[in-house]
Amino acid sequence: MKFILFPKLSELYANNCGVAILNPGWIHPERTLHTSVLILGKKSRVEIKEDSEVFSIEPEKFTILPVECTHKGIKHITEPTSYYWIHFTCAEEPQILNEREALEVLSNQNVAQNRLDNALLLPQEIPLKGSNEFLDLFHDLLFEQENPSFTPQKIQILFRLLMIKINEIVLSSYIGDKYDSTKFSLIYAIIRTIFENFTDCDFSVKMLSNMMTYNPDYLGRAFKKLMSKSIGDYIIDQRIKYAISLLVESNNTVESIAYDCGFASYRNFVRQFKSRKGETPSKLRLRHRTMHITNM
Repeated sequence: MKFILFPKLSELYANNCGVAILNPGWIHPERTLHTSVLILGKKSRVEIKEDSEVFSIEPEKFTILPVECTHKGIKHITEPTSYYWIHFTCAEEPQILNEREALEVLSNQNVAQNRLDNALLLPQEIPLKGSNEFLDLFHDLLFEQENPSFTPQKIQILFRLLMIKINEIVLSSYIGDKYDSTKFSLIYAIIRTIFENFTDCDFSVKMLSNMMTYNPDYLGRAFKKLMSKSIGDYIIDQRIKYAISLLVESNNTVESIAYDCGFASYRNFVRQFKSRKGETPSKLRLRHRTMHITNM
């Protein structure tokens, strides 16, 4: 079995997701991927071939197909079948490792902790002992994608939560009791808590640490090591991304958007926005509306 090394968790980006609902007689067409794809079986089974390897998409199992791979179905399905999928990219190209190379990393706790500090090393097929949690995450991803108030950062947050949980399963299964899952579980909890609270003007790193009953310095070091930025910057990034969606899609005043996104001060909102985007919120809104009128 091949393994796929994704160099940086913090630079994985979900493109789109969906659910395939298939009728008997269907066969997967031959296709070359321009992104990587993560698949979770929901009902029944689909068999596909990539090079000389055969994979099955079925319930209780993830299948990963890396970018630029060519795959096709082996035979027609004989009963109604469905599976979830999500296409994603990463800033650095994923690396393909054979099983021996991957096990040299995964079978040694110290090597795994060092080599996979901000990376994911995943086999192409990942069996699950229970998939309800992941089915719920895919459901949330689809809901956010189809939601009229869709904002890209919600998709990215949910996607990274999904990948963190998958990574925990893989490391636990290969390293066993020696694997310390605290780091990834902690980052999962931090991202989830930020996701649920970043629009609160009172929400801060201090409040986060109080909610999670952790020392703020410890949380900050753990988060920055894995996500390559501070918790404070991450919170501001989520607020700015949400603000952009409201500036483009709503008629709310810029000042009200600042407070809706969790900024306690309008002046601070404008300053943070301009430092990250190179223009004021008002200019970004005007530019997008001018583009829309021009393209009509």
